[in-house]
Amino acid sequence: MSQAHRSVHVLFHVPEGLEFVAKEEISRRLQLPAEETRYVEEPGAGRVQVMMDHSDLADIISILQDTPLSSVYDITLVATKVNIPLHVFNNADQTNEFISNITETTTWDPIVNGVRNAATTNNTSSSSSSSTDVPTFRATFRKGQLKHASKTQVLAGQVGFSFGKRYPDWKVNLEHYDHEVLATWTRQEKDGPITLLLGISLPVPDTRYRHRIHFGRTSLNPAIAYCLVQLADPQPGQVVFDMCCGTGTIPIEGAAAYPDAMWFGSEVKVKTLSEKAQGNVKHAGLTNVDLFLADGRQLCMRDSSVDIVISDWPWGLREGSFSTIQKLYPKFMRQIGRVLRSHGKAYIVTQGHKLFNRVLAYPWCKETWSVDKVISIGIGGYPVSLYMLSKKN
Repeated sequence: MSQAHRSVHVLFHVPEGLEFVAKEEISRRLQLPAEETRYVEEPGAGRVQVMMDHSDLADIISILQDTPLSSVYDITLVATKVNIPLHVFNNADQTNEFISNITETTTWDPIVNGVRNAATTNNTSSSSSSSTDVPTFRATFRKGQLKHASKTQVLAGQVGFSFGKRYPDWKVNLEHYDHEVLATWTRQEKDGPITLLLGISLPVPDTRYRHRIHFGRTSLNPAIAYCLVQLADPQPGQVVFDMCCGTGTIPIEGAAAYPDAMWFGSEVKVKTLSEKAQGNVKHAGLTNVDLFLADGRQLCMRDSSVDIVISDWPWGLREGSFSTIQKLYPKFMRQIGRVLRSHGKAYIVTQGHKLFNRVLAYPWCKETWSVDKVISIGIGGYPVSLYMLSKKN
């Protein structure tokens, strides 16, 4: 018999800076009773919290595992939420002791039993053990944007040690584990309280492997790509283009989410296109996406043939030197200005903020483009900007 609880608290780890997109998808797809559910996004923190009153934990777990959420990295069932006194937070030893005590005294059984029951019927768990084996776990601590004297490994160790005292039969396994005990803290306002969250991750499919089997050094996470295409929101019949598609993540995620639009991607490296990107398209089984070999500096496309451009442009040392990249951006802007229709939209991701702003300031560029919005997002721990542009008439 399922056990009813007064409330259920769920933490969704989502792309940083795109929490508002993830929040909309979570709300739309879960379809939980509005009068009993509260959604809280944490801008820039990569978290969306959902609090449900008078909910049945087993039912919620079933809904979470049966509902595909394309913008979510992982899901944590929160066991406790408590504020850390400021004088404790400012002292490393006291912080470690506080986290250890909270972990040991938290009421874990309802969450543990719910997740254990779910794991026995869900084959997406990262372990290979059966329900009769001794459970294995690892502890993870996510500091997020809050700096602290204690190292992340030390904080995770405090959580893992104290959780192990509560469940002495469970074994620690940092690589092949059944369950992940997660701790994180947040501060939603500059001078507001520091809140500690403790919970256990719910076994769900790893988004990194969605729709793809081939990867590149700088392949975009599909959850981020999904958020980008949701922002663009192409209409039926529109043509969407990624001029630097790499392994094809953006066109593939877009084609899966918007089957009535046509998605194109171009890539300058033959091996990346022919083996990885095309292989991913075949693996995804999509028919409304087409990838081709092209150089973004001189695109082989007709003028005004594209409605929307969504692209993650080269940035960072893995993509070449700054002197190489700075020569690309002006040529890229001229090319997408040529292939986009009047009033077309462009969504460009780059870490080269100064370079991109300098290009946008060129007289010919100012005549062509309007900057609608610039959003700060996070990719792989790096601060990156998403430029949302409109082509003038």
